[in-house]
Amino acid sequence: MGITIGPADWWVAPPDAIDSLAINCPVGTVLPDCSALICRAGGVAWIVAPETTQVGEPWGNVTACGCIDNLPTGCSVHSDITSENFPCLYNRLISCGFNPCDGWFVPCLQLLQNPGYVCRNNWDPSTTFAYWSSTELNATCACLVDYSSCTPCIRNKGNGWYVRAFRCVTY
Repeated sequence: MGITIGPADWWVAPPDAIDSLAINCPVGTVLPDCSALICRAGGVAWIVAPETTQVGEPWGNVTACGCIDNLPTGCSVHSDITSENFPCLYNRLISCGFNPCDGWFVPCLQLLQNPGYVCRNNWDPSTTFAYWSSTELNATCACLVDYSSCTPCIRNKGNGWYVRAFRCVTY
């Protein structure tokens, strides 16, 4: 009889176990799927996808399409990640073992600033990247946040900027 030590199929925590850890572990914890618990506030635990899932791509065909409970006032919409709106991010999540339909989304401008930027030390402490938000200005422009200064910017959707998936767990 052999003993298996280290990651194996049974070692990887299912999504509901990850959610439980996000609720109970300290902020800053890297979860078993390598996502990170970046913030906990107002009954919501904020999780960011691993850096290995981050991509640079144009804004795409994102539209604000849905709601997440308990979001801050003024930010009630988010963007689900599909193969049509952020195809590179969608494919990267899948290739890294994540299901983009498991509550992952591109945060709106306000959420990318807080908790995104405010809690950046728990996920990208030294980044100076600019990240797309799901906030659309018009048919050709959308909003991003420059993480060197937390400055919101308006850019042409055809430009390639970084994008990272977030997830929320309520408790």
